[in-house]
Amino acid sequence: MGRKKKVVFPAAGEAFAFQLDDGRYSVCRVLSDGVNQIDTKVEAVLIACSTWIGSEVPSADNPELRPILKLTHHAWNNRAEMGWVTEAVPDSFIPIGTIEPTDEEAAIHCTGYTSWESMRIQSLKQWRWDHDREAVLAEDAIKEQEEAEQSAQDENEHQGYLEQVKLQDLAKHTFFPHWEHVPKKTLEASRKIMLDAINELIALGESASEEARLEVLENCIEAFNALDAEHNFIETLEREDICDEFEAIVHACGLGALDSPDEPLVDEWREW
Repeated sequence: MGRKKKVVFPAAGEAFAFQLDDGRYSVCRVLSDGVNQIDTKVEAVLIACSTWIGSEVPSADNPELRPILKLTHHAWNNRAEMGWVTEAVPDSFIPIGTIEPTDEEAAIHCTGYTSWESMRIQSLKQWRWDHDREAVLAEDAIKEQEEAEQSAQDENEHQGYLEQVKLQDLAKHTFFPHWEHVPKKTLEASRKIMLDAINELIALGESASEEARLEVLENCIEAFNALDAEHNFIETLEREDICDEFEAIVHACGLGALDSPDEPLVDEWREW
């Protein structure tokens, strides 16, 4: 396997034009090519987006390119569109020359990452918010309605799955297929925890007491508590996946009545 190609970053002051989705152009520039203020071990440059938008690629000596875009659209609260980028300049970005940062700009302390693509997206979003807000809000309303309808459909399908899922089906299930960044041994241990719980519940039989089934479920989550304490691997994705898979086990063993979206059974025992 070859070495990863080293990223060649632009120098402070270099400016680039980029085309927006409506065919016009905007500009971003490098404010600092010094030390990454977030993580000194990660190479990055600080870039900022211009307020300027025009029909043609501009010259760097245009003074209208210097003001930095402030985002006020939607939930943004007058935040400057700037940040550290760790990727090379995209081929579609057009070098236009140099806009030397002022001493004040060079001294800006920024603690957020961004991307070159964010410059392109946010530039047009802010322009539309300032000049075509009614249409933007109408589009937002349509999108929210579509998302609500999709969410309701997904929830209906999920509830249908929970109503018919069986322990025997889960015993053949591959748990956590998307855990690409979890170490293999930890992933295998996590899958074993789930399968052990399922097999114990199957062995108890359908006539097992609620208390006996709850003990198996509690032991399952306690095992994850111990595994996470040792390997510290449960982040947002892992937490959501464990909760979802555990919910299926709860329903499959006949204790769905004790589980609800507002008070999931897993919350009684989990420490992550």
